[in-house]
Amino acid sequence: MIFSKHFQFYRVALLAFTLCHVPTATALELTQKMFQGLDFKASQGQAQFAVHGFKLEPAMVNLVNFGIDKLIKAHETVFSPRKLNRNFRVRYRIFGKFEDYRTYSRMRHKKEVTKGILGYYSPSAREIVTWKQQPHLAWRLVPTLLHEGCHAIMDEMYGQLPFWMIEGSADWFGEAASWLQKNKEGILLPVGNDQHRRWIRLDDLRKKGQLPRLQSYLITKEYADWDKMFKGNIGQGYDVGWSIFDFFIKADPKGGAMKFLGGVINDRAVQQARGRNGMEEAFAIAIDRHWQGGIKMLEKGWHTWISMRAVQSRKALQQFQQDQRVKQQKR
Repeated sequence: MIFSKHFQFYRVALLAFTLCHVPTATALELTQKMFQGLDFKASQGQAQFAVHGFKLEPAMVNLVNFGIDKLIKAHETVFSPRKLNRNFRVRYRIFGKFEDYRTYSRMRHKKEVTKGILGYYSPSAREIVTWKQQPHLAWRLVPTLLHEGCHAIMDEMYGQLPFWMIEGSADWFGEAASWLQKNKEGILLPVGNDQHRRWIRLDDLRKKGQLPRLQSYLITKEYADWDKMFKGNIGQGYDVGWSIFDFFIKADPKGGAMKFLGGVINDRAVQQARGRNGMEEAFAIAIDRHWQGGIKMLEKGWHTWISMRAVQSRKALQQFQQDQRVKQQKR
């Protein structure tokens, strides 16, 4: 992955700051500046912040800015020659209390959130909205900020994209949790056991014939579709989108698959579908038309890719377990 040495600092950085809740006895005050997006404060980087009942530590600001900078460079590398405007900024609105996060989301964005929705990006307001997170999930805040930051980057680069690609690409670029693994020397790895387990889970589904038909998956439009398709396990929807995006990025060493995906994004019918409900359908039709052999052949290639990646992942996990046993024996 592009991030190889850039994210080795994460675990140390995550421990360097404390997520603090600033107590308040008053209800959230919804101001005109909040609704107009005029309350964001600049930082020394690409990120801007508006916080409500939340103490934003300098170490966290630095960490997010570092991550966003690397993510921007990664996106520009993958989607070359596209570049982001130099004035592009990622705007984060962070609440200390879930109740305030829910109230603001309902009033400003007409969006109902639960504690299971860690955060979201609003294309219309160009802001990321999140909250401190439950105590046992406090570590998820930074990965959430970076995951949602990918949505902001992709929106700036391309505008509207299919649902699966929005989530799949953000997972591929911004899932920081998978970068917090160490090798036998105790060095953080860019791709950790979390991703290995993902490939194995997908391969198990493939062997059982339980992967969704690609044609059906590509036209999903929202989490409710994933909830129905994966029988309540929305996480599988992320896994599938992530693996498809990985296939496009890495399967062809010469970058042919990635160029193909870029061509589909710029397809005339796809461009004409922007702003309408038919984006996913137009995207799927363009893939079927341009991929040699259509979506059915693409599906076969994707299945083969999952199988290959799972073989690599099983070997990596076996080596990891062996290294752990050796470590324990030396203690």
